[in-house]
Amino acid sequence: MVATKLTCPACGAENLDVRQYDSMMVLRKDTALFTLSCPKCSTKVSSVQSIPQELAEEVVFAADELGAGMGRDR
Repeated sequence: MVATKLTCPACGAENLDVRQYDSMMVLRKDTALFTLSCPKCSTKVSSVQSIPQELAEEVVFAADELGAGMGRDR
């Protein structure tokens, strides 16, 4: 199972979930830079993480829409 939880470096809040991202920049078909807001202190937290399986279909769809060619072996 891929770890999807982060800790806020500002306030120490745990269990920030990358699946609740504000933005996701796909770096490879299995890796992305996620940015999310801490629900406790509103600090922006960014981290490079594996893309959770729950988001894989969303990545493939966006890549197809943009003609980016990522997310699917061709």
